[in-house]
Amino acid sequence: MRLTFFLLLCVPLTSAAAGLHLKVSSRSVSEPIAIKELAGDWRGTQHPGDIAWTRNRIELGVDINGWGIAYTQRYDYVLRFNSETADIYYRDKNDLPAPQGDVPVRLHAWHLRAQGVKFQRSFKWRNGVYVTPSVSLLKGWQFQDGEMQGLLRSDSGTFNGQADLDYRYSQDLLLDHQFRTPSGKGLAVDLTLGWRGESRQAWLQFQDIYGALWWRHAPHTHGRLNTMGRGDESVQLDPAFSGRRELKPYRQRLPVYTVGRYVQQQDDWDLQLDAEYFMDRLWLRPGIRWRALLGNPYLGYEVRDGQWALGLGDDRKRWHLQLASDTWRLERARALTLEFGYMVRW
Repeated sequence: MRLTFFLLLCVPLTSAAAGLHLKVSSRSVSEPIAIKELAGDWRGTQHPGDIAWTRNRIELGVDINGWGIAYTQRYDYVLRFNSETADIYYRDKNDLPAPQGDVPVRLHAWHLRAQGVKFQRSFKWRNGVYVTPSVSLLKGWQFQDGEMQGLLRSDSGTFNGQADLDYRYSQDLLLDHQFRTPSGKGLAVDLTLGWRGESRQAWLQFQDIYGALWWRHAPHTHGRLNTMGRGDESVQLDPAFSGRRELKPYRQRLPVYTVGRYVQQQDDWDLQLDAEYFMDRLWLRPGIRWRALLGNPYLGYEVRDGQWALGLGDDRKRWHLQLASDTWRLERARALTLEFGYMVRW
């Protein structure tokens, strides 16, 4: 990304409306088990649920008179599954007896790691309405996009079954397919719609309202997995594969992520409502910010996951910090949010 930093350095900073900003954000949700255990040994307490996802962003850029350019990097993962799949995996990791009878399994995995240049332009009107579109030109080096669906059966301590597989990837996590690692190029479009009044403000942001990466030689495995059992009562997922492997172009679509905020200002405090929509789920978080206190402390409560949020920031909005979790013991958290931002203006 040498070109990105060259562009940042070449932008003139003599305007009074210029500024340099740094933004870091991380949002993770895991319904069936703690986030720490999701990519680990699944040794914690199991809960109902059929999704797990994480969205992580780093952005460093320059803003001048409504224009913006920034270096951006993202790391995203989305897992969708049925409750039976989560239960089988949990039993496998904890050496528990297999469930009895027919068990339907379904898993969809989507992942992207990419970096690039983000271009942004803000349009403002006298009535307080503003619109901010942005385009990120991305280069990806890691991705997963695949689905597995089938039926497993436990009978007399033996665990067998079949599943159809349609899987594209930069690293084969199932069958250890060896190949030259592909790279992808694409773009992501964001759109922010907002309004500011004397005592109220609201905005709605559509992230990746359109987005795709094109992988030139993407590995593609499609066929059928035959899961063999062993002669004890524990689960073992040890598949044999029959199908095809090939390299072919692939367009990876980006899922739309929507966030919004409404703020009602009072004398010394603000009433705030944050909303988030992703994966067919809606998260709402009412909160209060005390502007009369040092650090403008914020306290909010997210209803769906029971997540408490704490935040701090300065009066001039040069920096802000927010941490949210559904438990004070972060290693057990199933919903975790971290945000940090810093801006220097000239």
